[in-house]
Formats: sequence, C-alpha cells, structure tokens
Amino acid sequence: MIDEWFKLTASAMNRILSLLPSATEIVAAIGAEGNLVGITHECDYPAAIVTSKPKVTSARISPEMPSNEIDQLVRSQLEDSGTLYTLDLELVRQLQPTHVLTQQLCTVCAVGYATVHAAMRVLPDPPEVINLEPRTLEEVFGTMIDVGTLLQRTEAAHELVGNLKQKLAVIPQLPESPRTVFLEWLIPPFRAGHWMPELVRWAGGIPVLCNEGNHSTQASWEDIRTTEFEVLVISCCGFGVQRSMEDIAASAELQELYAERPLLQVIIMDGNHYFSRPGPRLVESAQMLNAALRGLPPEEAGASIPTPYATL
Repeated sequence: MIDEWFKLTASAMNRILSLLPSATEIVAAIGAEGNLVGITHECDYPAAIVTSKPKVTSARISPEMPSNEIDQLVRSQLEDSGTLYTLDLELVRQLQPTHVLTQQLCTVCAVGYATVHAAMRVLPDPPEVINLEPRTLEEVFGTMIDVGTLLQRTEAAHELVGNLKQKLAVIPQLPESPRTVFLEWLIPPFRAGHWMPELVRWAGGIPVLCNEGNHSTQASWEDIRTTEFEVLVISCCGFGVQRSMEDIAASAELQELYAERPLLQVIIMDGNHYFSRPGPRLVESAQMLNAALRGLPPEEAGASIPTPYATL
C-alpha cells in the first residue's frame, strides 16, 4: 500500500507543460491528462484537453499565408531568432510546471529547444526540460515509454505501444506495392524524412526519393520527374487537406507532372493531424494511407478526423 501511495503521489507531483502536440497526445493516450498544466496553441487533439488546458504559445506566422511566403519567413526567422513561436513566460510561471516536454528535432514545429531552456532558467523553481527527439518509428514508441515512466504510467505506456504495433501488423496488404514519392511540403517540394518512409512501407508502398531517419530535405522538380514512381503523396506539414489542395492548384510544376503522367495516383493527406506528429496517430497515418491506396473513400476509412485524405 505504501509503495502504491508513493507512486500515485510522485505522479501527482509531476506537473507537465507540453510544448508539442504529439506529447500532448501521448500524455492523453496513457491516461495522464490530469498531469497536464499547459499546452501549445497547436495542440488540437484530443478535444477534451484542448478545451480545458491553458495555451502558453503563439505563432509568428499564419497558415493562411501563401506557402512560398511561409517558406521564406521560416528560413529568415530561424536565422534571426532560432524560433517561430513566442512563449508566454508569465503564464508558465503561474502554471508552475515541474517538467517541460519539448524537442530540438525541428524548430519549425515547436518553440526552439534553446529558447525553452533559456526561458525556464529564469523561473524561481526551474522545471526539468525533457527533449523528445525521435527520428524513427521505433524511437517514437520509445518516447511513449519514456513519458509513461516519467508519469508513473509505465504499464499503460507499454500497453499503448503494444496495441499500436498490433494495429500496424494487421494493416491489409496490397496486391502490388506501388513506388511512392512522399512530399512533406509542396512549394517548394520537400521529400520525406524521419519515420515517413517507414509509414509508407507499413501502408503497402515502396518509398522512393526519401531521406529515411534524417531531416526532410528540399527536392527539385527535376529530381521528381526523373524518379520512377506510381503514387505521389502530398502531406504538407501543418496543413489540412483543403489547404494543401490550394497549393496543388497553384503549383504549375505539379500540374505539368500530372499532365505528363495521367495514370499517376495523387493522394493528399492531412499533414497536420497525420504523419508529421510523432505520437500515437502515426499508426493511424499508415492506416489512412493504406485505405487511400486501396481506393476507400475517406468517410469509410474510420479516421479520427472528418477529412483525412483526398485523391486526384
């Protein structure tokens, strides 16, 4: 009884500030949402957390801007300040977190790691800053175990990972595995990196023109044209399907490619909820891509959002 009381008390003492949508989803998935004291403005799932937790960040750019302008601002602001986001330090002070979940994998996706570290040091009782930086799918699963261990929810975390791996294992096979180019950004095009190629394989495709286990890198349209593939997946980081469709309509290079390859299958995935977030819904990402490759309409795919993908 004493040991059990100690575990519950230790867990209750951990006040988590999540600066990552993926971390927020992990905490919720292991049943530890009660430990969350604050989240980011980008955290949008699950709904119960989004509506009940204070948001401590804001963005310096808007997703409503043209993508080429976003790309230019990302490059310039990262050179100037190292981050695209602002952190409400006074609110953080009031929330009194004991731990901050963040990452230094991508400063485009969250408040810069150095910025977070510097900000936390000025607090009266500085919280521990924990870096979640997976590059592969197995490392993503590892972060779930790490967060579970931190919150005395190790068993729940292992159960979560086990269930996710089982879901991957039962994804339906395709009659043939299509060569697949996966783009994480369209204007300009960025080829898939990190865990994206693994998800393509789990979905039934063969990833080509990718940078597995490393950062996504810009590709030229000439590189894309000279690559042999049957499927093009467009999953713009941070964009839903409708926003990505606007970029598709504006891309003369993509229209030319489509005219050259009338049999090319083009799939537009929600790049906000899926693929880009290294959390539990990466497995759902593979499931959704598999459903799209099998020709299922989005409404029959069983997604956690209304419009997970579209096809051309």
